[in-house]
Amino acid sequence: MTLRQAQGQPEHRRGLNERHARIGLASVFFVYIVVMRTYDVSSTFLMLGEQTRDWTIALGGLTHLPLVGAPSTAGGRGFGPSYYWLLWIGRMLLGPFMDNLPHAGGITVALLQSIADTWLLIALSRRVHWGLALALCLLIASAPFDIAISSVIWNPPVAAALIKMSVASALSMSPPAPLRGSGETGSALGPTAVTAGLAWMAVQAHLSALFIAGPLLVALAIQPFYDRSTGVLRPFYDRAKPAVIVAAVVIVLQIPFLISVLREPNAPAGPSSAIAGLTNPKAFRPWTAFDSVTGITGNLVWPAPDSFKFSYPALLLALIVAFKYRKEPIVVAVTSGAIVAATALFTTSTRNYDGYWFIPFTAALTLTLGMAIAAIPSKAAVKWVGFALLALVVWRQPVRIEDSKRFFKYPQYDAMLKGSRQLMMQAPVVRDIKVTFDVHPTMDRQFIYKILGGRIDGAALYTAVINSDGSVKLE
Repeated sequence: MTLRQAQGQPEHRRGLNERHARIGLASVFFVYIVVMRTYDVSSTFLMLGEQTRDWTIALGGLTHLPLVGAPSTAGGRGFGPSYYWLLWIGRMLLGPFMDNLPHAGGITVALLQSIADTWLLIALSRRVHWGLALALCLLIASAPFDIAISSVIWNPPVAAALIKMSVASALSMSPPAPLRGSGETGSALGPTAVTAGLAWMAVQAHLSALFIAGPLLVALAIQPFYDRSTGVLRPFYDRAKPAVIVAAVVIVLQIPFLISVLREPNAPAGPSSAIAGLTNPKAFRPWTAFDSVTGITGNLVWPAPDSFKFSYPALLLALIVAFKYRKEPIVVAVTSGAIVAATALFTTSTRNYDGYWFIPFTAALTLTLGMAIAAIPSKAAVKWVGFALLALVVWRQPVRIEDSKRFFKYPQYDAMLKGSRQLMMQAPVVRDIKVTFDVHPTMDRQFIYKILGGRIDGAALYTAVINSDGSVKLE
């Protein structure tokens, strides 16, 4: 064996070991966050009116799926059907193992979120030290509000999952791979299409995803104009190809929505009041918007006292990242650019903010912190700061998980599930179902029973009564 071979073999093995370590770390991370999000979903699943409505749609056939998104609090409906179609796929894959019960939808959403976080971890660990990457992704995934909402049938967490997938896909492309031939490699257009598709599907799921999707789509289009890796200025047509791909992907994904508009021209389409607010502004408060956006999102990521202002450190970190990565539009887009976009969108808003709007934005704010740390000139400093942050997040895991139990938990689901199962064995047909405990006004008491095969008939002999312990009596 030559000296060169002796030196090359350890390097090759080191590369394999690093790859295996990265896969192993990602696997453990994935299992942990899935368990964290779903360990009690079958007994505390939130089954209110919106969840019943959306799961009923998922229980239907493919041809009955909507061509538009869920009804929006901003008026109208979402820009496309990605939320319902993903929920339907989850029902098809997981539903048969769980009697097609609603909490299968919650697990579907949790899996989407966990896949997104794991993909983001893999993408980040290729750019920054693995300790920092793990700290950032664990910080995002273990945010108390995020833990709770990640197992709810609702479009905001699905939008957040798709946004994180698009960010992971984009970061895998940046810095761009060396170009060859005429200057544009065909393999670069595939990732561009995938990234654009995921980003726009997130917007279809919930409009709040536009905070990140908008800057990201722009960055995908202009990235080739910043590339100087070959030292040769490529023809404008070659550099414009990604922009064409991005536009084509968005147009294709909007076809279902356009079909729906043509079928029902008088039906409200799109988030009408949000669009009206942007086109007819009644206020202009950029700093108030910036302070609110960073404050609400910061408290979602890491709850802090009311006296603490996230706006000042967020502004400093955003400026550092914008300057350091100014030649990488994708990095700037999913960090500082997202902050600017969110601020701009809320500058003219006069509505009260809802916390769930900012779930897709938590990744951008956290990545701004991470990329600012990665910008430290000393690699050793980056490593140890990453480890310190990781230690802090790991130490706070029990507290963060316990804190998550304040949100979106509905223990009445356990009683309804047990009672409906028992009722099916005693009486497959009943006149009605009543409960002896408090339930939300929008909860459908018959929903689980019907899914299990029960039937409601006004001429039936008995009315069923379900108690808080899940026991049943017939009257």
